[in-house]
Amino acid sequence: MSRMERRLPATIAELERIELELELLRRNATISHLRQAITQEELEQQSLRRVIEERLGPLHREIEQLKAEVNALEARLRRLLRASRPLSDSELDAQAAQEHAEEAAWRAEFRAQQSARETTQGRLLGSANGHDDVLLRRLSRTLARLIHPDLAQDGHDRAQREAIMRIVNQAREAGDVDQLRRLLAIWAREDDGDRPYDIEALRSRVAQRGVECAELRQQLQRLRRSDLGHLLAKGRDEVERYLRHREVTLRRELAVQRLRRRRVLRLIEERRLELSRRADAEARRSS
Repeated sequence: MSRMERRLPATIAELERIELELELLRRNATISHLRQAITQEELEQQSLRRVIEERLGPLHREIEQLKAEVNALEARLRRLLRASRPLSDSELDAQAAQEHAEEAAWRAEFRAQQSARETTQGRLLGSANGHDDVLLRRLSRTLARLIHPDLAQDGHDRAQREAIMRIVNQAREAGDVDQLRRLLAIWAREDDGDRPYDIEALRSRVAQRGVECAELRQQLQRLRRSDLGHLLAKGRDEVERYLRHREVTLRRELAVQRLRRRRVLRLIEERRLELSRRADAEARRSS
């Protein structure tokens, strides 16, 4: 057997190692690219969310305020319909306050009982509420250790890390545990580090990177298939058309709520006049 034939198995192993190392480099580059794409998509969606809030938020809040006012007026009207004499707004509000206080006391007692049951169950199951401030702080601190801009290798890496930290801070302020968990799932990965020498360990590392690539692609697809993602993909003109359409719809809803308020105020006044006439008639009969 020649020397070349004796060295052939080692040569094949080295070729496989080279192929695996090249594949590992490709998959690491893909992971880096996917992370950047996810970060960019998150930033663009947050920017669009702010634009929507600036354009539509005031209308939404005015509508909700009017709805609450109309609901209070309708409750006042119902009390007048049950009343046997004219009642002033202050008297009606005093009745409402008493009813609300009784309802609030009942709800507080119910919540206390429910909380006690959940606490007992939590002790039995050994679990805690996953959406509390402690978990928010823990997730955000972990992400800060992983993504802090001071860990950047160059200017581009630093800019990306700063952008991600803005997302982390906004998610924490919003109490968005799910988004913090998604970011942690994306970034809590092993860095390239030292490549394993053992061929089996190298195969395992390549397979692991393949799984991470698939997970990141799914995350990116979920972002792009969300409502905001679809809207972003359609471009600025479509976003502007959407905003104008929503503004028209909300202004119509606002007009409807204003009509409801005028109608309820008119019914309240009519009911008070009716009760006043009835009280006057009874006073004349008794005199």
